[in-house]
Amino acid sequence: MDHIEKASQEIFRVFMAEHWVRYYFAMQNGEVVFLDVPDEAIEAVKAHDAGLAEFVAGVNGQSIDMESSRRAVGEHVFRTMEGGQYPPGLVGKAFDGPQLGLLLKLFTVWLSGHEAMLDAQPLPFAEWERLFTAWRQDPAVARFAASLAQAGNPATPGSGAVH
Repeated sequence: MDHIEKASQEIFRVFMAEHWVRYYFAMQNGEVVFLDVPDEAIEAVKAHDAGLAEFVAGVNGQSIDMESSRRAVGEHVFRTMEGGQYPPGLVGKAFDGPQLGLLLKLFTVWLSGHEAMLDAQPLPFAEWERLFTAWRQDPAVARFAASLAQAGNPATPGSGAVH
């Protein structure tokens, strides 16, 4: 696995954690939507990945919208990965690269196909990762991912195509 692919996977995990937090812990107070992550949920993420727990703790209590969510992910990724774990410039290339785009497209398909299961009860972040990884190993999903990669990430197929 090359550095850009590895960075793409790590960046994707931050996107996934941010989505997980919004999925289960976004609360509305009047016109403001904010994150209210219980301490035990942060501790569970910490047991799985201390870096992601730092991210989750950092966004906890914050008001959110699409722009602030994107900014939080970007700031965390660049602060924790750029110039240390990866050479300068590599994280930006990974952000703009096809590997991250493919992972995000697959994640969107996974979310839409598994919404009922995810809504049934709050699942720990580690379980989201396990379920998404297992889903990606399904032969039909692997074929779909390969076709997306070859075609440059075309529109998502109709419902029921890969789940």
